[in-house]
Amino acid sequence: MEQEMYKHDAMLHLIWSVAIADKVTGAENGYTTDENEFMNKINSIEDINMNWSDFNEKQASLSTRDSIINEACKALRGCGKEWKIRTVGYMIRMAQISREDELTNNISDKEWRLIMDVAKLLGLSDDERNNSYQSLPKK
Repeated sequence: MEQEMYKHDAMLHLIWSVAIADKVTGAENGYTTDENEFMNKINSIEDINMNWSDFNEKQASLSTRDSIINEACKALRGCGKEWKIRTVGYMIRMAQISREDELTNNISDKEWRLIMDVAKLLGLSDDERNNSYQSLPKK
């Protein structure tokens, strides 16, 4: 039986979904060194003791980005608004780390759509989403 996703797992899965949003089919990996380092920084800042084998196993078992996002959002529905806002803020910070196709703000169309979808699924207002990353560290 598959293990349930908890709030820390959900946060990291959503952030990682942004890191690999622009992954090219067939590419070895879809993330940069900076994105990987930022993921580890979040893990440390939030004092999450993530078992990366379990994380990767969960990613593989859910198989599609939509499944991962739906499962993560389901896990976050019972969390407080602050945790949801923080999660979306980290997603925005992750998107800002590398420049995929946007020259002015570093966030690709795929990343932005993903962030908007998650904010909507979590019931965040535009203001909550827009202010979510202001106090969070950059890479």
